[in-house]
Amino acid sequence: MLNKKAQLSETMTWIIATLVIIVILIIFIFISSSFAKVKNLTTQDLKLSSEGEDVDLFEFKTELAYNLTSEENKKIIDNWRKQNA
Repeated sequence: MLNKKAQLSETMTWIIATLVIIVILIIFIFISSSFAKVKNLTTQDLKLSSEGEDVDLFEFKTELAYNLTSEENKKIIDNWRKQNA
């Protein structure tokens, strides 16, 4: 029981480390939500059908990425599609 200072410092180290991790996670969540707001998509962008039709999510994701990319990247994708057709 002579080493109470060592036990206290170890406990304080873990408390501080836990607080640092929590702060980093909060910052990460805040930055992620900020980026999500920048890429705000409307229902017209999504083109989801409410008529009960089945939606191919892979095709939907591919079209969405293609529509959001730059013109230079669209040319690259179109050339690749022509080569693999």
